[in-house]
Amino acid sequence: MSFFTRWRKKKEHPSTRPSFAPLSPEHAAYLRNLVQRAGEVDPTREVFGSAKHQYQLNPVLPLDEVRKYEERHQVQLPEEYVFFLTQVGNGGAGPYYGIYSLERTGSNEEYTRLCGQPAWINEAMTKDSWAEKMNLMEDADDDTYDRLHDEIFGGFNLIGTQGCTYDNLLMNTGSWKGMMVYIDWNLEPEYGPFFTGMSFLDWYESFFQELIAGHRLSSYGYVRLGSDEELITAYREVAQEEQDSILRSFFRFNTVRTETLQFLKGIEDERHEERRKNLLEHFEKQMAGKG
Repeated sequence: MSFFTRWRKKKEHPSTRPSFAPLSPEHAAYLRNLVQRAGEVDPTREVFGSAKHQYQLNPVLPLDEVRKYEERHQVQLPEEYVFFLTQVGNGGAGPYYGIYSLERTGSNEEYTRLCGQPAWINEAMTKDSWAEKMNLMEDADDDTYDRLHDEIFGGFNLIGTQGCTYDNLLMNTGSWKGMMVYIDWNLEPEYGPFFTGMSFLDWYESFFQELIAGHRLSSYGYVRLGSDEELITAYREVAQEEQDSILRSFFRFNTVRTETLQFLKGIEDERHEERRKNLLEHFEKQMAGKG
């Protein structure tokens, strides 16, 4: 997937979200309850990664422990992340295989020695600049490789993994500070970091909202969130080259409204024909049930 996709998350299920001040004790209690509800929805731990974290949160950290971490590694952690560590849990349940504890995050010197440095992974990065950097690293001598490596590894905490070579980064510095980025450590020139468009807490909360709603989570963070109505509106508003990304987002749903099925049937753009057919096959049982 292109790392240019920058979905801004829209709040889902507003009727089920109580009103509270952001980063308040009530906010923390809501998130803990959300995790508990998700565990009840998935009692046999069918959701990918749940057998690892078991919908359990680690005990919170005292704030002074977080400040010592920041001083030790010369970094100012994003406010939402500090809130999570000190009021929700020091890691545990979360997207994919969960959230690392701060101790585990800090144990990897390869990342933490650079976590407060300027972030090269930021809004100014382009597909071409990423490919150029990867190609330079492939042909570099040791000193040049180390310099380029340190540029790329600056400004983030590695807070979790999707498995294999795919990890979840929380940006500490740069234009994406406080935002979640996915990366494949194969560092292929054609596949750069993927910007989710979500802040840490949006990313965290939305995962459990999606789970509780019964949506598919296999591509969580890579596709746009929102209801099927919102996706249809977005499809009609975005540039043509972005429409396929919108269509991929419909695979999150197990069922959709009749109006959505009619929308999918009515897509006439030949560039999306294969995606349209795959979506209709995805929903074919629902369609058959409706006669």
